[in-house]
Amino acid sequence: MSPRWGANLCGRLRHADPPDIARFKAAVTPYIAPHRPERTTVAYSMTIIEEANWKLVIENNRECYHCVGSHPELLATLIEFALPDDPRATQDFQALMQEKSALWERLSLPHLPADGGTEFRRIRLPFHRGAVSFTADGRPASTRLLGELTEPDLGSVRMFRVPNNWNHFLADHIIHFRVLPLLESRTALKTTWLVHEDAVEGVDYDVEALTQVWRATNAQDATLVANNQRGVSSKGYRPGPHARSEFMLSNFTDWYAQKLAAYIDAAGASRSVIRLAEVV
Repeated sequence: MSPRWGANLCGRLRHADPPDIARFKAAVTPYIAPHRPERTTVAYSMTIIEEANWKLVIENNRECYHCVGSHPELLATLIEFALPDDPRATQDFQALMQEKSALWERLSLPHLPADGGTEFRRIRLPFHRGAVSFTADGRPASTRLLGELTEPDLGSVRMFRVPNNWNHFLADHIIHFRVLPLLESRTALKTTWLVHEDAVEGVDYDVEALTQVWRATNAQDATLVANNQRGVSSKGYRPGPHARSEFMLSNFTDWYAQKLAAYIDAAGASRSVIRLAEVV
C-alpha cells in the first residue's frame, strides 16, 4: 500500500522498496497543513513533453541561476533568493524577510528552512512587495483563500522531494509539479493547480490568470532543458562546477550519486564506474 497523508499520495514501483517518508512527513506537515490541501480541488492540469533527460529537468528546477535571463513572468512576483540569509540578498530583501517573518510568527505559520539533507526541502519565502500570488500582476489568483486563511499575502511554501516533484503552497492556491521519465532524452512534466474546494470558476478564479505565469515558465524551461540536452550530448561537452548559489543543485546530484552507488553495490559492482562528471 502506498503511504498517504492529507491530499498527498506517495506511490512506489512494484517490487521496489518504498522510501521511508516519516521524516519528510513530520518536517513538512506543519508548513502545508494551514493550506488544507485535503480541502482543495483541481482547477487545471496539463502535461508537456520536454525533449531532455529526467535528470536535466530536475537540475533545471533545482537552480535559479538562469531565472533572470529566462523567466520575466515568474520573476515579476517570485524572489529568486533561496534562503532568508542568502549572501547575495539585497537590503530590501532582508528588510522584507524581517517584516514577513514577524507576520508569519504572529499567525503561527512555520517558515524557517527544513534540514532535509539531500532528500527534501521546504521553506516559506515572500513574494516581491505588492505581490501576493503567481499572477501576471501579482494580485490573488483566487479570491477564495485556502482552508481558514484570511491573509492573502503569505508568500509561498516551497517544497521539493526527490526524486520527482516540487510544489508551491500559497494562500489562494497550490501548484504541484511531477516529473516522469519517458525515454533517455524525453520527460513528461505534469503541472496541477489546486484551489479551495468551494471556489467557483469564473466567480472566484479565472483559469487563464491562475495558470498564465507557470505555463509561460514551463515553456521557457522546456526550451532550456532541450538546449542543455543537445549540449551534454555533444562530443565537445565538458562538465563544470556549480555556482555557490546552486546548493540545491549540488544536493540533488549528491543524492543521485548516492543512489547510483547503492545500486551498484547491491549488484556487486565497483563504485569506480560512476562518473557523473568525467574529467578529460
